[in-house]
Amino acid sequence: MTSSHGVKLTWLGAAHYQIDYQNLKTVIDPLYTRLPGDKPHLELTRDHLDRIDYLLLTHGHLDHSWDAPYLVVKHDPEVYAPGECLDDVRREARRSGSDADMQSCHSLDEIAGTSFGIADIEVTPHRIGTEEIDFWFVRSMFLRPWLHWKPAAIPTGVRWLTHHVFGSCFAFHFRFPHRGRTMLYFGNLTDQVDEMGGIERVDVLAIPYCPANRKWLSQSQYLIERFRPGVTMVHHFDNFLSPFTLSKYMNLESYREALCGRCPAAKLYFSKFQREVDLEEIIGD
Repeated sequence: MTSSHGVKLTWLGAAHYQIDYQNLKTVIDPLYTRLPGDKPHLELTRDHLDRIDYLLLTHGHLDHSWDAPYLVVKHDPEVYAPGECLDDVRREARRSGSDADMQSCHSLDEIAGTSFGIADIEVTPHRIGTEEIDFWFVRSMFLRPWLHWKPAAIPTGVRWLTHHVFGSCFAFHFRFPHRGRTMLYFGNLTDQVDEMGGIERVDVLAIPYCPANRKWLSQSQYLIERFRPGVTMVHHFDNFLSPFTLSKYMNLESYREALCGRCPAAKLYFSKFQREVDLEEIIGD
């Protein structure tokens, strides 16, 4: 019998996960290309992948979608992404001279709320609010490259700020066949989840630690209290643009203390970098 412990998750930093299940490889928010100084640094490159069967994007900010157009054109997976990100795929196909099959690309703007399958996993995308960015992050994006003698990072920062900055964001709800296990995956924090009225609770709530969002604590608390997860799985280390990742992204004990102060009953699980983990290990029972 198929069981949820057949689902393997590998976290590759930022909001980038690889899910392996029934010989299918699914990538969420792929970010292989990073600037020197990112901690922990990812030695893998986007050319290490032998194939991708499904590619899911939560939104178009470059720390979530940087490598997606290249990977789509190279591997021709089933793609579920915001419509504006599919425009990036078309541009990459023209640039590379490839005949990308856009029939396998599905705009989340058009199918939000409609389920699709990855083998017998039911996946439902839901529209959520746009990602909020605090001023200190914008300022550090320009100051830190100069402090660390890496001014080449600044043009990337400008592109990040101007690339789909106000685009739609989405969350993915996964329902696994065995015992109805569920995971709700967020690439960004928000409190705009009105379209998820039918979801009362989940087994795993996957959220980022994103101090670039000044509301990170209140929005994390809101999501935990709203969806009452058995486990809150936290992905982090997503400050990929600034040379030498800011310490607040690395200080997970401070994060744990702050969040548990708001949600004392929350069970936190910090994603394991580059380690394949069975879903049952995360759920923990």
